[in-house]
Amino acid sequence: MTPFRKPASYARISKDKTGEELRVQRQDQDTEALRARHGLPPIRRRFVDNDLSATKGGPRPDYAELLTAIRAGEVDVVLVYALGRLWRNRAERAAGIELFREHGVSVLCVKGPQLDLTTAAGRMLAGVLGEFDTFEVEQMSERESRKMLQNVQHGKPPSGPRCYGYASNGREVVPDEADDVRDMFDDLLAGASLSGIAAALNERGRPNRNGKPWTHNTVRNLLLNERYAALREYQGDLYPGKWPVIVQEDTWRAVKHILEDDARTTSPGPGRRWLLSGLALCGICDDGTTVTSASRGKGERIYRCRRTKHLARLAMPIDDLVQRYVIGRLSRPDAVELLTNAEAPDLAQLRAQALTLRGRIDALAAEFAEDDDASPREFREASQRLRKRLAEVEEKMTHPQRSRVLVELILAEDPQAVWEEMALNRQRAVVAELATVTLLRGKAGRAPFDPATMRIRPREGME
Repeated sequence: MTPFRKPASYARISKDKTGEELRVQRQDQDTEALRARHGLPPIRRRFVDNDLSATKGGPRPDYAELLTAIRAGEVDVVLVYALGRLWRNRAERAAGIELFREHGVSVLCVKGPQLDLTTAAGRMLAGVLGEFDTFEVEQMSERESRKMLQNVQHGKPPSGPRCYGYASNGREVVPDEADDVRDMFDDLLAGASLSGIAAALNERGRPNRNGKPWTHNTVRNLLLNERYAALREYQGDLYPGKWPVIVQEDTWRAVKHILEDDARTTSPGPGRRWLLSGLALCGICDDGTTVTSASRGKGERIYRCRRTKHLARLAMPIDDLVQRYVIGRLSRPDAVELLTNAEAPDLAQLRAQALTLRGRIDALAAEFAEDDDASPREFREASQRLRKRLAEVEEKMTHPQRSRVLVELILAEDPQAVWEEMALNRQRAVVAELATVTLLRGKAGRAPFDPATMRIRPREGME
């Protein structure tokens, strides 16, 4: 006759791709047969964690409930398919064995022995069997890591969820999505906000890869993804990939530099609704204060100083003048010269330097691994010097090029038509790239609009 009177069962599966819980159901069936063989009372408490790993130490809700029941004295034996279903993590196993010992709880395994954890022999056996489970997991992890490194070195695209702009196989470009991606990079380099980029995509009816609207964070995560430059990050290092490039590496690095700049605001903020709000300067403050937009009687829209009420200007004639300036400047015969940037570094040379330095780092590591007499300290110092030089080269590669957001207008047969088709976010980016707009005090009363009450000054290199 078995001494157990309060049996409970526990079942767990690490991965359940279908969500049908078939494998945990089989575990339940096997533990029920085990209960019957041992003549135990019916199982009153069944605990199931489906699609949850015990190795990574993440939350397992039903396992936590099982421990609570044990502390409450509601369980004296736990039936499991195998000990590895209960514990594969060393820390959890040690804590679990101690808790079972304290409350006099044993373990019965379908595939394995009975473990009386109130005895030293039972705890030792549980520890030894558990170490075999941990060894198996760690060995599998090492094999997977080695395979992952090999895939990375061979330039294979990552597996997992589809990346916006690429097909599910990771090797083919989705043309219309790739165009969206290029526009997003161009817009940010031209000064657009993340929220503004998201708003423009949503207004055009362009959902993200999950069919949902874009947000500040989803745009940011996309722009930080090195995959668009045919690069793959693994354990802190970047490796070249063998799939089509959507944006050049220098473009991705420039955007990454902007987004990771500590001085950049991290507040999502609202997307702008008007051409110059948050962009034009208040000429009365004359200290960098920008204007915001508002509405007044008869549905008139105005720009006003965001600090005080000393500036309030009708927006329509101001927007019209700015648009005429943009179209005029980009329609000139010399407009194509705006696309060159004489200060840009020699990116081809920098890429070659970075590739050489990465090769030297790999060679140094290989040499150290083969030399039993090599000094770890000397290896560490040499590696740090090379990595410092690599970081300096990569920093130079973040120099942003002259915004390609101008290309569409400059090369167009009809810049006016292209401008009118542009989303507001793109229009704002063009204005920010070309000129600084300052609003001065207007004429009193209902005097006609005077262009002299505002300044449009080309930015350096945009004259």
